Amino acid sequence: MNHALLVILGGGCGAVLREHLMLGVVGLPGGFPMPIFIANLMACFFIGVISAPTMEIGPGTKLFLATGMMGGLSTFSSFIWGTHQMLVTPAEWSTAVLYLVVSMILGFMLVILGLRLGEGVMPSRFVRVRRS
Repeated sequence: MNHALLVILGGGCGAVLREHLMLGVVGLPGGFPMPIFIANLMACFFIGVISAPTMEIGPGTKLFLATGMMGGLSTFSSFIWGTHQMLVTPAEWSTAVLYLVVSMILGFMLVILGLRLGEGVMPSRFVRVRRS
């Protein structure tokens, strides 16, 4: 299948998943954008799993899942926009800084956790795990 088509299809699936999160997850008081926060952290974790060095995922599957689906699920522009909206209101500056710092630290930690878990995933019919 064409690589661009795999990314487009995966991106569409990720965007639909993100929209469901946006509609189903309630934001926290003080303007903390919980739906965007959850979407970005989920994408960090799963891109770590998908990208684990021992995961023998075909290039097409990786394009669909990592580039397409996780790219569609996470959204840097929404992350920055949510932060900007909080910074417009001086009373929400502390929430904005908390959001930025926690998102970055947890995102990084979840990528590492995903990589570690991805290295230990049991083989399935779609994914083979290469043991070192």
